[in-house]
Amino acid sequence: LNSSIWLNQIYFSQATLIYSYIDYRLFIVSQFRWLISLCTLANDTLSDELIYFYSNTFVSKNLQPRESIEQRANATMVQFRISTPRTFLRILDSIRSIAQGNGIVSSTMSNWYFFALNRNIEYDSIWSQSRFYGKYNDCSCATNAMCTSQATINGYIVPGFRVGCYALEALLQSTLECLYNITCINVLKNMYYFSNITFRPLDLLVSSPNDTVQTLIKKLMIVQWETNINYDQYYSSCAPLQCIYFIYERISLMYSITTIVGLFGGLTVLLKIFAPILAKILRKIQIYHRQQHIVMAMAIFEEQQQQNNND
Repeated sequence: LNSSIWLNQIYFSQATLIYSYIDYRLFIVSQFRWLISLCTLANDTLSDELIYFYSNTFVSKNLQPRESIEQRANATMVQFRISTPRTFLRILDSIRSIAQGNGIVSSTMSNWYFFALNRNIEYDSIWSQSRFYGKYNDCSCATNAMCTSQATINGYIVPGFRVGCYALEALLQSTLECLYNITCINVLKNMYYFSNITFRPLDLLVSSPNDTVQTLIKKLMIVQWETNINYDQYYSSCAPLQCIYFIYERISLMYSITTIVGLFGGLTVLLKIFAPILAKILRKIQIYHRQQHIVMAMAIFEEQQQQNNND
């Protein structure tokens, strides 16, 4: 259903009619147009923030482990979910402040109405009077722009919806309870004789009928956030040439004993191989030194013998 179709039908069907200022038919067009605008504004805000979010890049010197990436991504998403609705609410609060701060008179005269004390005088002065809302009609639009009352149509209470000084303020305090109930929807439908339009109630599994519109927009009209962290894609993008890792383990007593025994066993084998070779080398060195001593002794003896002969 195109929302503009039935809103136009409502508008033109009541354009020449006059309702009480607390009759919901005076507010229905304005409130549903506001609801459409809020949905559009929320969607645009989210789209803009996502574009900015996707433009951010993550730079690291080394490849990060999966746990680190997931923690960083989750922390970033939490911050995004907090900051994005704030951007949306700042825009909405600016609109509300302009309307309330300047005392703008509603086109439906829902906050102020004007009257002449003497209508028989052609140029009599026009006076203004604020509207009153609340359970006991004790909340004045002159002092509080957020005054509201329960919405009714010919005495029928429209569940969830509120009327008040401004259509927007009343909508923010309203719930969409009526739109979850086909009976309530049919009551609204029959008020305007929409025979060619089919309405379907909202899905209870999607959102709660008891949440106010203000609560919904604080969540940016989002029922549930979903985050998809693709570590494999991150890993492929980095494409590391090599990975170096260290394994730190505590060596058990049995392993230490086995290692020492193995070490000694290895030494035994080595000694069996090299001991004969070392013995032969040492033997040759010993024989060489003995031969040197014999040669030196003979040389000394010959020298002494020669000296004796000379004498």
